[in-house]
Amino acid sequence: MKFLKIKKRILALALIAATIIYPAVAVADDINDLGGVSSDDSSSDTVKKDATSSDAIGNMLLQSVSLMGIAYKWGGNTPDTGMDCSGFVRYVFKKSLGINLPRTAAEMAKVGKKVSPDDLEPGDLIFFNTRRGSNTHIGIYLGNNKFIQAPRTGENIKITEFDGWWRQHFNGAKRVVQENVDDNGNTSVESYQDVRDEALPSGYRGKSSRHASRSRYSSKKHATTTSKKSGSKKSSTKKKRKKH
Repeated sequence: MKFLKIKKRILALALIAATIIYPAVAVADDINDLGGVSSDDSSSDTVKKDATSSDAIGNMLLQSVSLMGIAYKWGGNTPDTGMDCSGFVRYVFKKSLGINLPRTAAEMAKVGKKVSPDDLEPGDLIFFNTRRGSNTHIGIYLGNNKFIQAPRTGENIKITEFDGWWRQHFNGAKRVVQENVDDNGNTSVESYQDVRDEALPSGYRGKSSRHASRSRYSSKKHATTTSKKSGSKKSSTKKKRKKH
């Protein structure tokens, strides 16, 4: 187990170093050469890795890094069209491991085993709450307190430090695949994609500034209307007194 942790730590550092030393990987024109990723999103082209392959998770992480520089696009599913956060994660898992995850981050939060923030390993999925609600953003943990994500419109897929705003809005982590090692040092990959009874919390309600503005406007309008009615009543009372 100690050997496996050291191996994963070295992998994480290697991934991060590769993006600094070889920036060309970030925009990978030859994505097909990096672990079998294809630009075609059809199910028939899914690349399945050997379940006992010791580098299956490593290949998955390399493929995720190879997509750096691709533009965010809401609803996007492929490198050619651009990808949103869940489209990016789904594409990587499908093409590298043959795992077909749900389409949205909220649905992905219902798949796999829960993981404590202290036990995060490379390849784990991390979820965030945004003003759109619970588990509405997702990324792939790389190790060394960093994760890769498709952030938002106007930005590209990139590696981000897991701190600050991201820590504050972190809602939980799920493990869909895990690399195990036996007494002889042989490794195998275990899938938890069929585990559906460890969903992350979903009660968070995001704040909408538009809704808040509407509420303030409504309150102001209500106050003005009430004031006018009150003034009208006073005026009416004065007229009645004059008649007497």
